[in-house]
Amino acid sequence: MSRLRVGLLSNPTAALGTAHRVGRQVGHLLRLAGISVVDLSGPSASVARARALEVRDTLTALVVVGGDGTVSLGAEIVADSPVRLGIVPAGSGNDFARALGLPLNDPEESVRILLHALSRPVVAVDAIEILAAGEHALPHRSVALGNVNLGFDALVNARANSSGRARSFRYTTAVLRELPAFTPLPYWLEIDGGERIELDATLVTLSNSGTFGGGMRVVPDARLEDGSLELVTLEKVGRQELLRFFPRVFRGTHTSVDGFGIRPVREVTVGLRHGRSLRCYADGEPRALLPITARLLPGAVRLLADVSSGGSS
Repeated sequence: MSRLRVGLLSNPTAALGTAHRVGRQVGHLLRLAGISVVDLSGPSASVARARALEVRDTLTALVVVGGDGTVSLGAEIVADSPVRLGIVPAGSGNDFARALGLPLNDPEESVRILLHALSRPVVAVDAIEILAAGEHALPHRSVALGNVNLGFDALVNARANSSGRARSFRYTTAVLRELPAFTPLPYWLEIDGGERIELDATLVTLSNSGTFGGGMRVVPDARLEDGSLELVTLEKVGRQELLRFFPRVFRGTHTSVDGFGIRPVREVTVGLRHGRSLRCYADGEPRALLPITARLLPGAVRLLADVSSGGSS
């Protein structure tokens, strides 16, 4: 019998309960392979987090079953620890899994990849830590693996999360519903300790994986292990141009659009001028109200995956 001990955390609500069913199947397959499995799933993210942190130091790996929010929860639990993170995509968006090139809707192949990776050298990827201060301070450490959305994309994410449609359709629908009333937002930014700058922008996104919104390739050449984050901005684009912009992002052909920019950064603080209020989203989940600071955590998460074969590399 293997001495490997793996925690299993599945989201009971992801993809209308599909993730919970897939989680049971994954646990069964891992046990058949001789792995000791402890189920850490709970009725809420806070309960699952508490259970996992209590036993984290006894685990070889933590396997999460769900969408991007569940992957982000797993990253928060294992970041800066020796515990490796395994991913079985079973959510509605699965953008981080897409970036890695992991199979979707195939639990058996997912488990095969996990078992193979357990015998391979450790693969470490970067993460993003999100910090907020004062009354907006977060109740626990906030870590993302994919993206931190800070503009029109955050507003769309909020609207999409309230829809019952499939992820790609609800994101597109949310874009169309959010667009008529949208105007560029008045930002201030401090990048890598530099002086404060101001800009009016439609998109401000901090990207690690390069993919969001159910397959939008916002940074086509993003790499998860390069020790850098990409600050994405889109300025001087009106409503009609924005409507034409998003379909191009799915194809990754948007980078030549006037006003679109990508800048490598390690830390950025973002706020809004004129008393405007906006909640940032990270890996599909609501985080803190602006202003926030997001910073690179180089090599903070050890994955049970082969990053070299992923879509981001």
